Amino acid sequence: MIRAAAPKVFTIDPALPFADTLVRGLMARVEAAGIPLSDVTLLVPNRRSQRALREAFLRMLPGAGGDRALILPVMRAIGDVEDEELILSPAGLGAEAGALPPAIGDVRRLGLLLECLTRWQKEARRALDLGALSPAQGWRLARTLARLMDEMETAGADFAKLKDLVPEEFAKHWGITLEFLEIVTRIWPAVLAEEGAMNPAARRDTMIRRLAALWADHPPKGMVVAAGSTGSVPATAELLKVVSRLPEGMVVLPGLDTEIDADAWDVIDAKAHRNQTHPQAMLKALLETMQVSRDEVEPWDESAAPDGRSDGRLALIIDALRPAEATGYWQSAGYRERADVDIFAGMEMIEAPTEREEAAAIACVMREAIETPERTAALVTPDRALARYVKAELARFGVKVDDSAGDPAILSLTGRFLLLLAEAAAKHFAPVPLLALLQHPFAAAGGARGPFLDWVRRLDRLVLRGPRPAAGLEGLRERAKATKGFEKDIKRLDRLIDILKPFEDAVDEDKAAGLVLKAHLTVAEALAGNDHDAGDVVLWRGEAGNAIAALLAEIIDEAPIAGPIGGDAYAALFAEWLIGLVVRPVWGRHPRLTILGPLEARLIRADVMILGGLNEGSWPREPVRDPWMNGEMRRKLDLPSEDRKVGQAAHDFLMAAAAPRVILSRALKVAGSPTVQSRWLFRIEALAGKPVPRAHRYLDWAAALDAPAALVRIEAPAPKPPVEARPKRLSVTQVETLMRDPYSLYARKVLELEVLDALDEPPNAAKKGTLLHDALERFLAEPGPRVGEAGVERLLAIGRESFAPVLSQPGVYAFWWPRFERIARWFVENEAARTETHETLAVEVWAERQLPGRDFTLFAKADRIDRKREDGSLVIIDYKTGNVPTAKRIEAGFAPQLPLEGWLAEAGGFKDVAPGQVGDLVFWHISGGDPIQEEKSPVKDVRGTIDAAAEGLVRLVDAFANPDTAYLSNPRAHEHGYGDYDHLARLKEWRDARDPFEGDEA
Repeated sequence: MIRAAAPKVFTIDPALPFADTLVRGLMARVEAAGIPLSDVTLLVPNRRSQRALREAFLRMLPGAGGDRALILPVMRAIGDVEDEELILSPAGLGAEAGALPPAIGDVRRLGLLLECLTRWQKEARRALDLGALSPAQGWRLARTLARLMDEMETAGADFAKLKDLVPEEFAKHWGITLEFLEIVTRIWPAVLAEEGAMNPAARRDTMIRRLAALWADHPPKGMVVAAGSTGSVPATAELLKVVSRLPEGMVVLPGLDTEIDADAWDVIDAKAHRNQTHPQAMLKALLETMQVSRDEVEPWDESAAPDGRSDGRLALIIDALRPAEATGYWQSAGYRERADVDIFAGMEMIEAPTEREEAAAIACVMREAIETPERTAALVTPDRALARYVKAELARFGVKVDDSAGDPAILSLTGRFLLLLAEAAAKHFAPVPLLALLQHPFAAAGGARGPFLDWVRRLDRLVLRGPRPAAGLEGLRERAKATKGFEKDIKRLDRLIDILKPFEDAVDEDKAAGLVLKAHLTVAEALAGNDHDAGDVVLWRGEAGNAIAALLAEIIDEAPIAGPIGGDAYAALFAEWLIGLVVRPVWGRHPRLTILGPLEARLIRADVMILGGLNEGSWPREPVRDPWMNGEMRRKLDLPSEDRKVGQAAHDFLMAAAAPRVILSRALKVAGSPTVQSRWLFRIEALAGKPVPRAHRYLDWAAALDAPAALVRIEAPAPKPPVEARPKRLSVTQVETLMRDPYSLYARKVLELEVLDALDEPPNAAKKGTLLHDALERFLAEPGPRVGEAGVERLLAIGRESFAPVLSQPGVYAFWWPRFERIARWFVENEAARTETHETLAVEVWAERQLPGRDFTLFAKADRIDRKREDGSLVIIDYKTGNVPTAKRIEAGFAPQLPLEGWLAEAGGFKDVAPGQVGDLVFWHISGGDPIQEEKSPVKDVRGTIDAAAEGLVRLVDAFANPDTAYLSNPRAHEHGYGDYDHLARLKEWRDARDPFEGDEA
């Protein structure tokens, strides 16, 4: 038993590099005691700290890097709760672990919790009227339950108190939540007992407390130094208390403020939930647990201690973060009168317009750092998006940076490939997810990647475009067989379908999740195989592949997921499995650059420290809403509040910001939304009375990287193909295109570039018009009843046949078909009445005519031509389901379709329609709404309009028969709007706001 001894507690000032100072002081003590380093045990917060200390020893020890063999101290990670891993290895610490059940594996725990959730939910649905729980929701909920148990066990909360948490004044749903948490209090302990296991946090804390009790009774031999921990885990704090009183034990705290005045220190009370957001709140709570007065804490290395805090940047930061009750000191602090070089020495600020520009500027800082030999740089940020942006920006310099948080496995090549396959099966191999899968770099289906990709492009262009094929692989096969030009590629498609079919069957048959997963992986390996490597070699190679393979193998072996599962549910569950799995590359990273989270940076000091993402919501983070308990309930259970996390983050910020060279950074906008600067930065600038000096040069350098060497003005395209290559035959609608956007006609007719249909194209207005035209044409052209209910039924039957390719789509069935039913009834009734005044001469009839004296032919297809019984004049009718051209546009010549059709009719150009005078040009706007149909005759002077259209056509043809006439791109944008070939013309690169024909009176 240890006799009551004075605690030996030290601190390292934030201005000093923690790892180097710790090693220097330890070396001095070891040398003074005459003991070898191998007799020293170092307890540090996490594994990253272990690595930092090993590197510090190599820098400090004499003979390091030479021929001398060095035995370093024993280093063990005791960790903090934020590490979210089993942070105490009992090996070598003297605690007997064999008497404790093993910790339950994470996957096994989540699988069993999901079983508990499913059973509880089935029982509760009847009583509480709850909705069904999908497997992915269940897995996610299981994860939050596991986190809640770990948090409660870490804090030492009493699970029995849960039943008393919900007083009557709370909302009813809190009572439902309490019933749900019976899984934790009643069901889960029995599950653990049956498994013969413990929760990881409970086992860790039990081991730490056993170790503390063992050392209290039987002090270990040799020196024991616990360094860098803030004691956020209560069990760790108890161990630190014991270590501080060991005969050769010492505790070294990071950045304890021993000079803060008593007034400010006394108002900090984390246990009473007062000023928990202060950087010293956690350390003060730790000292209270250790029963150590702040006055008993000594500097670890007197020789390295900085000179006081009467001036300088560190004093400014510490004073800026004082508790609100102690900010009266600000008035007399005098920072506003001091020069920038005094209070901001070594500190600069990057304030970028967006997060992308912030990342680019940070990358320039890091790239500049490695220009100097031996210089190191570290980006410290909790913002994972910013970290990914910075890695991408550094890649342009050919630099791969070590990121302590790793890369999400779900974003790796293996992760994306597996997820794309699951999503494709869930969507019944619809065109978009199927094409995304086949374009993945792993996809080769057992052959060479190049020819396979060529085939995929043909599949895309010929088969997958337009309306979605029938669901499933067989629907795809049927579409391909009916596609012209794809006949030679059918065999390869058959091979692909044979590969994918087992997974489709497993999903469609709603097999158990384990069986679906096995089918998923088998198919993935078969699809990933190529002419050089087997599929398993391709799929599981590399760190990401190994990590995902290990996880999925554990899921197959350990996760009991009962019950059938369909495609959508499986794809969502598979994504949940991979979320949270990160991969940390072990080689190929730059040795002097790193990206760290705030916790990991606590003991690490680079020559250049970059503190990125200093916005509210990022650093510090927004409070995370607890799905199980509100703030009052958490306080009753003595669970840590969100304010404590802010205080911990403030301490980490202070430690990093105290480095000799610091770059702060933030973005004014993130994801397009304005941001608010971090409260710490706001306080610093408010106390200083001036902004932190801006490092504009890094933003300038980043901008210069993307700036073109010279600004080249792109001229509007003006192709002038030879006359013999210009089109000699156009439809009336193509004539309209030639007037509005000549370049579009040039691209289609001269370059022969057809517009591709969209992938999985939803039925649009144009498609709706085509289907309606087809149904009405067939109704009038085919024999059968045209009046009464019999006529309506016949038109509806024809409509079903016309709409058949798209009628299965929900939007068509819900919106289009009811409108067509109304149109059908109106059309039959209208035809019965119209026969008294008009005779229908032709429907969907073709016409063509050569322009007199010119090598040009005009053709057209009229929706309908009637003859008035009264005077025998012709009526040209055009069905419109969309907008009807205005009289102004027709008179101006921008909508010449009907006038030119009238010109053809009068010349006898329409098949089986005798020439005659055109008396009216009519648009039938058929919408099926209210009203169902509107008849519009915008042309008042029919004769004059037809003559003007014919004369305009002659001028247009003559103009483009001139080899000097260019096919301009969208010259009248206000008339034409968007064109299908605008991207080909690079229109946005050259068009300004001025109309090129503005002021042209011609």
